[in-house]
Amino acid sequence: MRTSFALLQSVRVEGQSTHRTLLNLGRDFSIPKQDWPELAKQVTARLKGQARIPVQEEDEHLKNAVDDIVKRLLDQGFDINAKHPDGRDTILTDKVYNPDAKTVGGERLALQALELLGMEELLRELEFPENHIKLACALIVGRMLCPGSERRTHKWMTETSSILELLNLQEPSLSMLYRCSDRLHKHRHEIMNRLFGNTKRVLDFDETIVFYDLTNAFYHGREKGELLRRGRSKEKRSDCPLVTLALTLDASGFPRGVEILPGNASEPATLQKAIENLNGATPTIIMDAGIATKANLAYLKDNNLNWICVERKRVPPVPTQAPDQEFVTANEVKVRAWKLPEEEGVVRVYVHSEARQATDEQILQTKCDQFEAALQYLHEGLPVPRRLKNIKKVERKVGRLQEKYKSVAHLYEVEVKQKEGTQRAASVTFSKRTSHQKKTQAAGGYVLSTSHTTWSAKKIARTYWRLTEIEATFRVMKSDLGLRPIYHSKDERIEGHLFITVLAYHVSHLIRTKLKANHVHESWNALRFKLNRIHRITTVLPKSKHRYIVLKVDQKLTPCLQRIVHCLGMSYDPAATRSKEEYSSEPNDLKKPPDS
Repeated sequence: MRTSFALLQSVRVEGQSTHRTLLNLGRDFSIPKQDWPELAKQVTARLKGQARIPVQEEDEHLKNAVDDIVKRLLDQGFDINAKHPDGRDTILTDKVYNPDAKTVGGERLALQALELLGMEELLRELEFPENHIKLACALIVGRMLCPGSERRTHKWMTETSSILELLNLQEPSLSMLYRCSDRLHKHRHEIMNRLFGNTKRVLDFDETIVFYDLTNAFYHGREKGELLRRGRSKEKRSDCPLVTLALTLDASGFPRGVEILPGNASEPATLQKAIENLNGATPTIIMDAGIATKANLAYLKDNNLNWICVERKRVPPVPTQAPDQEFVTANEVKVRAWKLPEEEGVVRVYVHSEARQATDEQILQTKCDQFEAALQYLHEGLPVPRRLKNIKKVERKVGRLQEKYKSVAHLYEVEVKQKEGTQRAASVTFSKRTSHQKKTQAAGGYVLSTSHTTWSAKKIARTYWRLTEIEATFRVMKSDLGLRPIYHSKDERIEGHLFITVLAYHVSHLIRTKLKANHVHESWNALRFKLNRIHRITTVLPKSKHRYIVLKVDQKLTPCLQRIVHCLGMSYDPAATRSKEEYSSEPNDLKKPPDS
């Protein structure tokens, strides 16, 4: 009987252990059986690139056999690190680690929304360089998911987010983000017009009504440039310089035009420029009393534009007769409307809201209480040592209080009596005028005027009521999208910062609009919190000392996020995001596991 020897490899195929022949060693293989384990160890070590394992007594015959087997295996292309027949890799499980995890859920969703709006094509048509197109998308997504300055966005994209990987971008410098921001603001009119046109195409709505209003944001620092100026802060931050954002919104809530103005800009003087930026469109203009000056109304009339506004006159008491029409708003607020006599061909409607009445009465009562308390304190201090007593100083103090509480001071009659034969005040007394009662009776009411002579009182009131949407827009931009505070002092940086926030609002509003159509009414802040919980996990799988597999894959979506993606009609398959690369040495750009 003749015996032939072969070198075998133990493998697992479809879950079953088996052997495959690697090399035929022939009939004359003379290595004794007791040395076969040592032979296998040395061949394996050599094939893996490890140093030869010495034996206690060096056997030249064994060494030659190892050299011959290794040479023959390599000559026939054998790779000990190759995949097994069942497609699996041999992994050193005790060496596996996860060096990185970056947010990815919000990034993928926001990028798909930008693609839906055709943002890349839009910027390409404006001759943006390819790297600036991707940087612009990264800036907008960063403002949506991690609100703040461009410096904060830079930190987010390099440390927290997977946005650079998704856009196939190299890590940018901060100055590159600033240059991209400057370029975006330079083309703001073209971008807003084309973006709004793309949005109309996606959502299929008509441009019939435009809301126009202004807000301002504050800056911590000294006034510099032309934009940062002291003015009337709508957030009561009179201690800081301001910058003004003038925004034109369509009835659907999407920005139509934007201008960045100095903090002391006069509101009425800004309307004409906003109308010019509509590029010939003739929608109905909705504005509040601060902008509805006679000059602006005359300008709208000359340009054949219809309008609705609140009259700047003092509001009369609520009518006592039954209202012409009643309705309930989407926020379940009861509203009553009365048609008033026309003046010079202008339709007038008195509108009363129960919710607004409660608010007006509370504000009025609070200010009245504060004014009365201040006057009473002044009166009670007249006989108290080291308190104001001189008649001129007391009168001066009363004047300062009337200036401080000027919104209610005109409702009171204040009298300072002098003590006979002295320069001291004897008393400080006050009483309510009849105008106080009239103001209370007018709480919750306001008068609308419009050029639409054929509209009903209900339609006029309902249309104006939607102006609250632009106020909600300002709240979202300030609270959810990092509009305030401003950290830049240069005008071009401020303009870029505010414009990126407007673009971020446009994209987030598109997402929320599509969700509302499917009865999902969550705020962007709540959506962002859920989206930022989805990460892209990087896992390092060592196959040997010198070979590694780096696997990147997105976490699975939660049921809530699956519903959101479904409602948006967008695609998100975590299995399709899997990325696998092999390295002959440990990648240097990954964090090593901590020492055990």
